[in-house]
Amino acid sequence: MLLNLKIFWSQLPEKLWFWLAWRLPKKLVYFAAIRLVAFATQGEYGNTVVPELPAMEAIGRWERGLTKPAPDASP
Repeated sequence: MLLNLKIFWSQLPEKLWFWLAWRLPKKLVYFAAIRLVAFATQGEYGNTVVPELPAMEAIGRWERGLTKPAPDASP
């Protein structure tokens, strides 16, 4: 019984995210996917052929790109 409760509480955050994701408007999800692919095929990845880009690679590029420091904008 105690083990079942531990499993339930450990999986709760993931279940909440899935619950929310399935209730998002389809148009919002569509444009978020377009934004992800656009980000994953620009800059240093500009030569990437979009149909050959695996989804997990695009997500990895997004995560790595968000953790990079912003380039210096000074002239």
